[in-house]
Amino acid sequence: MEKRQRSYAINIVALLVVFGAFTAVNNAGLINKYYMGIIITIGINMILACSLNLVTGFLGELALGHAGFMSVGAYAAALFTMRSGLDAGIGFPLALLFGGLVAAVVGILIGIPALRLRGDYLAIITLGFGEIIRILIIYLEPLTGGARGLLDIPRITDFTTTYWVVAVTVMLLYALIRSRHGRAIVAIREDIVAAGASGIPTTYYKVLAFTVGAFFAGVAGGLYAHYVGMLNPTKFNFNYSIDILVMVVLGGMGSLTGSMLSAVVLTILPEALRQFSDYRMLLYSLLLIVMMLFKPSGLLGHYEFSLTRLLDRIASRLGIDQAIARRREKKRLKSATQPQPGKPLLTVSDLGIAFGGLQAVQGVNLDIQKGEIVGLIGPNGAGKTTVFNMLTSVYQPTTGSIELNGHSIVGKKTYETNRQGVARTFQNIRLFKEISVLDNVKIAMHNQAQYSMASGIFRYGKYWGEEAEMDRRARALLEVFQMGDLADSKAKNLPYGQQRKLEIARALASNPQLLLLDEPAAGMNPIETQELMETIRLIRDRFQVAILLIEHDMSLVMGICERIVVLDYGKIIATGTPEEIKHNPKVIGAYLGE
Repeated sequence: MEKRQRSYAINIVALLVVFGAFTAVNNAGLINKYYMGIIITIGINMILACSLNLVTGFLGELALGHAGFMSVGAYAAALFTMRSGLDAGIGFPLALLFGGLVAAVVGILIGIPALRLRGDYLAIITLGFGEIIRILIIYLEPLTGGARGLLDIPRITDFTTTYWVVAVTVMLLYALIRSRHGRAIVAIREDIVAAGASGIPTTYYKVLAFTVGAFFAGVAGGLYAHYVGMLNPTKFNFNYSIDILVMVVLGGMGSLTGSMLSAVVLTILPEALRQFSDYRMLLYSLLLIVMMLFKPSGLLGHYEFSLTRLLDRIASRLGIDQAIARRREKKRLKSATQPQPGKPLLTVSDLGIAFGGLQAVQGVNLDIQKGEIVGLIGPNGAGKTTVFNMLTSVYQPTTGSIELNGHSIVGKKTYETNRQGVARTFQNIRLFKEISVLDNVKIAMHNQAQYSMASGIFRYGKYWGEEAEMDRRARALLEVFQMGDLADSKAKNLPYGQQRKLEIARALASNPQLLLLDEPAAGMNPIETQELMETIRLIRDRFQVAILLIEHDMSLVMGICERIVVLDYGKIIATGTPEEIKHNPKVIGAYLGE
């Protein structure tokens, strides 16, 4: 059995064991109604904290209206139960689903315009949304009961129901984060530009994370409504959204385990301080301030507890072999179009772009053949990186055309250009620094896996085979760069030279036909530069890709490039072999010097 399958099975067994233990304690009468109420409240807060963490922690977008989505789900679920007339055994699960779906629809309507903004602006919009929802609930009195709220909602107070709602929610969110869709969401948090260049449709995944977070907030609202048996709009105010956010920050943004732990702490702590009723909020606030001062990353940071990892460590200490067989798929998925025989891989004609009154690039004509290594050189400010940005659709040209295999890529989005077969590195390294070296490479394989989000969450269909194949290919690619032993290290912990190699490996992982390298030798010493030259040749020969590189190190450019294009003030002033360029008077005057 593969490691992923074994991990999934172990988690299911662990859930059953925990459920059995709690049920036995409950049946023995060791938990009274007061403590059972605290346990159920903890469960509701766990769902809220984990669902908000998906948006704020994993996606990296600050949202302050989570209580608004909870209120939508609470009222939708309560009204469904009260008016459907269904039996509780059938009606309650349907009510939770209905509440979640209504909240998700509202999440889509809010997310599509709101997620065009980032940071403080998004926080303000979501804050306004939460208040608008609360006011609407008050004014829709015939439907919602207005300021007095909804009364006589059928109550569900048993531990079993709450446990399974919480367990399923956390399992589904955990499975989502550990799928290709979850890696795409985390990549956006780490570097949205690099995520787009790796083939990830960033807008789609931002809205997706926001919608999924809203759905589970709605589920939590439905659970809350049926637990308390009544709803009042004053419950879902700004302060409650802040409480949920505090749980996420305290536990660690990017850790579901941390969110669950903080939900426990911040639910029990106010109850434990009831005897200090006059001072408990002061003590509560001081504890949070001290926590943020001494551990600003939260209790767990990005760490996730893994029962499988714990068992593996125990087994390793006992000398038990944990070797895992990796399955291979029969076919290798290819998303890029194939080169047409006899035609250039890339054809650029009369390319130009203006920023206001500044003509940054104009009249650029360039052909690149399959398997060719071409250098693009010129003084600083000549427009080299601007050309790269147009070739990868970061910028759209003002004039001219760009064709890859005879197909225009002008007007495409960055991720669409990557799918067509163009990958790049950046002048300033853009790695996903807080995640592993292996996951950095696997993110770039996003479009080569075809399993759906449902398959990733519920672990059926193509998920197991495609994830195993992605893992095998990513490790094999790291071995090419002698980085196989660093697969589980965080990218930010690598030395500078290896970070450069990892960025190239990540670009290659998307199966490009054209690889754009933006100053790959920047910051390297002579030994590292020599190794890079050998690596670039290896890449061209082994992966059969054409390479266009920007570089100021002339020993590297003259040593590996078959043709060189020289740019000055946004125009091409010379094209030729290294020997021709070396003796070209225009190039000597503009760039190389005597």
